[in-house]
Amino acid sequence: MKRKRILVATAVATSAVLIASGCSAGGQNTATDPDRAQVQVAKVSMDKDGSLSKGPAPEVPGARKGGNINVLWRQDLAHYDPAVSQASPDNSVLEMISRRLTMYRIDGDKTTLVGDLATNTGETSDGGKTWKFTLKDGIKYSDGTPIVAKDIKYAVSRSFSSLYARGFQYIQTWLADSEDPSKFYAGPYEGGELSNDKVEAPDDKTVIFKFSQPRPDFPFAAALGATAPVPQAKDTKEAMDSSPITSGPYKIASHEVDKSLKLVRNENWDPNTDSIRHQYADSYTFQFGPLPAEITDRLSASAGDDKNSTGLYQTVAPERFEQVMNDPKLKQQIIDKPTTQVDLYAINTTRVTDLNVRKALLTAFPKEQARLQKGGPYQGDFATTLGSPSTLGWQKYDLPGVTDVDPKGNPEKAKQMLTDAGKLGYSISLGYNQTPTSEKEALAIADALTKAGFKVEKIPMQAKTYLDTRDKVDNNLDFYWSAWAADWPTGVTVYPELFDGRKIGDGRPNNTHFNNPEVNAEIDRIMKITDPAEQGAEFNKLDRKIMESVPAVPYVYPRRQIQFGTNVGGASFDWHTVMNLSNLYLKS
Repeated sequence: MKRKRILVATAVATSAVLIASGCSAGGQNTATDPDRAQVQVAKVSMDKDGSLSKGPAPEVPGARKGGNINVLWRQDLAHYDPAVSQASPDNSVLEMISRRLTMYRIDGDKTTLVGDLATNTGETSDGGKTWKFTLKDGIKYSDGTPIVAKDIKYAVSRSFSSLYARGFQYIQTWLADSEDPSKFYAGPYEGGELSNDKVEAPDDKTVIFKFSQPRPDFPFAAALGATAPVPQAKDTKEAMDSSPITSGPYKIASHEVDKSLKLVRNENWDPNTDSIRHQYADSYTFQFGPLPAEITDRLSASAGDDKNSTGLYQTVAPERFEQVMNDPKLKQQIIDKPTTQVDLYAINTTRVTDLNVRKALLTAFPKEQARLQKGGPYQGDFATTLGSPSTLGWQKYDLPGVTDVDPKGNPEKAKQMLTDAGKLGYSISLGYNQTPTSEKEALAIADALTKAGFKVEKIPMQAKTYLDTRDKVDNNLDFYWSAWAADWPTGVTVYPELFDGRKIGDGRPNNTHFNNPEVNAEIDRIMKITDPAEQGAEFNKLDRKIMESVPAVPYVYPRRQIQFGTNVGGASFDWHTVMNLSNLYLKS
């Protein structure tokens, strides 16, 4: 997914930024050529006047109503409470059952941030310090009660609680002016009501957010789970993580943990209030547990009810890529696109403190052999940066000894580096997701590191709880897979989240535990830049500066291929590069 150049938006952040776009079903996969421009650039605009925020959503050509669609996915959602969830596939499911102040509407290659519960993407008259949202008429929870502004305020209030520190923290840290927002306000369970000088709900239709400094990106943050409404009287705290309050076109009918989930139509959802989602299928039945090989085989055969089934996330098994991608018939059952993600191997810098050791890990790392276990070039191009090429301001840079490492790895050179540093035989605990594919990937990495003179201990981790376990400060790991897709396509949602040393803590995304005072200060400086093009260029320079310390090994700019059954229509990607379930329908 590397490009020789990037097109830079010159509009302000509140009107346009950049995203990755790519091939649709049956399109040519270009990931085999690392020098080819592989990402089309599209603008993400804001629907300031609310014209695109009005429902109903545009019809999907050929769509019809009725039937049940099966969704095949290897694991249950880690979290059902929108205030806690961060994983992309989980959020794609939750956005079917929980609405937010804003959300992304995709029309072909055009993506627009629109009002979801709100009539537009918010209004500001002071450069982004104050944001006012007006709620739409007729919005209700699945039990038929109206959604009111104080429910949005309460949802944001509860997200301050330490119970929800695992979730996105943008809104909380911005309101608190602190990287530890729970110290500013402990949430409604212990701290009473969030003061009106931060969030105010003066009437049922109006919610106002007040910041001490401009937050021009706030409408994007308002699309995250913290603004999914919660009435205070129905807040069940931790129980919300299994029985969330629902407001989208579907609601939960049944859930058997780690086995199945049944979503059915929410009869109190009004399509005239929703310009994003549809309600074509009567229901969705999630089958948790099938691994990629089984999913690929079932969807390829499309026998019986499998013709009415779809994958959710990456579903084509690596060992089936050549078979599927070279079969013209099967290829019509695939959507294929670059993601906005970067896959990294994080180095725990609180444990691996010697820069020479970290550089040896980077030098020895077998990108080519590891990627081969996941499907080879179909999985995307080798990464050399911490940020994605889809992020505003990204440019490829040269950093000798870092960006020019051999993708095959160079164990001999790495071994000499360890010898010169007196670190030969350095012990590395390699944490990995316990799936068949990741097991093979871990074996390739461990083999290369062993040849480089490291002593490697492989530590398998359960897939469902991998992120929660990895993201503990005391995780007892040295080296582990990590990935990050910008929560909206600017560096604001990348570098301050991943590499600000003041954001080290359990459940926080700085899982390298990188803490450099100069970098922290530079993040503060760049965050004050309100021009997105200038800010993006400065974040790109910061990427290079951070990589001088090698807190992670950039691995792949991934693509994603998702397969679906022969009777499933409307297949497309959503904002998370996950199957857009809302657009699916059964052809017959």
